[in-house]
Amino acid sequence: MGYELGGGHGHLHRLLPLARALQGRGHRVTLFLRNILENAALLAGEKLAVLPVPDLAAALPGHDASAPAASYLDIMGVGGFNHAQSLQTGLMVWNTLLEQTRPDLVIADHSPILMLACFGRYPVLQFADGFTLPPAHRVTFPRFRPGAAALVEPGHVLGVMQAAQRHFGLPQPQTVTEPFRTAGRLVCTLPELDPYATHRRDPVVGPVADLPEPVEPPPGPPRFFAYLDLAHRPAWSMIKALRGSPMGGEIYARGMTDQAARAIERPGLTVHRDFQPLTDVFARTHVVLHHGSNGTCCAALAAGRPQIIAPLQMEARLTADAVVARGCGHLLKSGGDTPQVLGQLLHAITGDGAMMNRARQIAELIARRGKYQPTEQALTLCDNILESGGAPLPAYG
Repeated sequence: MGYELGGGHGHLHRLLPLARALQGRGHRVTLFLRNILENAALLAGEKLAVLPVPDLAAALPGHDASAPAASYLDIMGVGGFNHAQSLQTGLMVWNTLLEQTRPDLVIADHSPILMLACFGRYPVLQFADGFTLPPAHRVTFPRFRPGAAALVEPGHVLGVMQAAQRHFGLPQPQTVTEPFRTAGRLVCTLPELDPYATHRRDPVVGPVADLPEPVEPPPGPPRFFAYLDLAHRPAWSMIKALRGSPMGGEIYARGMTDQAARAIERPGLTVHRDFQPLTDVFARTHVVLHHGSNGTCCAALAAGRPQIIAPLQMEARLTADAVVARGCGHLLKSGGDTPQVLGQLLHAITGDGAMMNRARQIAELIARRGKYQPTEQALTLCDNILESGGAPLPAYG
């Protein structure tokens, strides 16, 4: 169980409850993680076997390293599928790990090379958010940026996939999407945030973390909460702008030292040293500024809080676009809006009654759906897959 692409804590946060539940049922669970050190605090209390995975991410020849992906196929191209040598190396590692662990079931999030390694051999449940689990019922993946130029061609990637599988004497897919038509596919996000909503056939089972109930904004002057990451340079500029704003609020930033926090604090502005439960924060504030993680965005939507999103990568940008399209947020563009406008933007959003109402209406809609239980649904699906022998999903026309 694990992921071969991606960073941060979101992937592991999603998978750990399922890992614990399976372990509690007597199953032997082995985690495979791309960023073990980054998740050391989460792993410290666990008693699970953990394996590192190959990192084959590399810039594509002829393309700027920052060139945005147009579809999941482009992400695969950057992740090792553009060259036979890279893909064969990745498959060599995965084949070795699979041979050593001999799993009855593989549970994966954002793991394209592993999907190819398992193709026709091991049953797989994909348990991921919308962005990392693209629809696979057609011959190629839908674009999440319509009109954007593709970085890689499906025919080339398919040829690389087939050549790599042929090298190891393993089953060859007939389309780039075929290895992703696995025995189970569960999408762990809110339908409002699924970038493939118009193409989706998979069950959207909601986020793993419990969502807050809708909460009325507190009385008194408007206040903000900022959840930032100091590993990214723009975060410092935003923090300086927030400090200079007359609005009161709270900040939590990963990587913040106690010395820096004391220098930033002012009357009305609290800088937290530890992560704050979002449910508590929402009850004290009116608007949320963050980098667009799926978990934070789901929680803010459920609580009924407008959002200012400063995305750091493509998934977060698509999340921001979804929030903006529903009229309850603002995209802070790195090349357009500057952190210096944050003060004005905070006051504009908290004074926008229509936006506050839309945020509340979406929160009430989410609450009416009832409690999401993706981990329980995944457990049931695991049982069904194991009992059925792990037959893959049929190919669609």
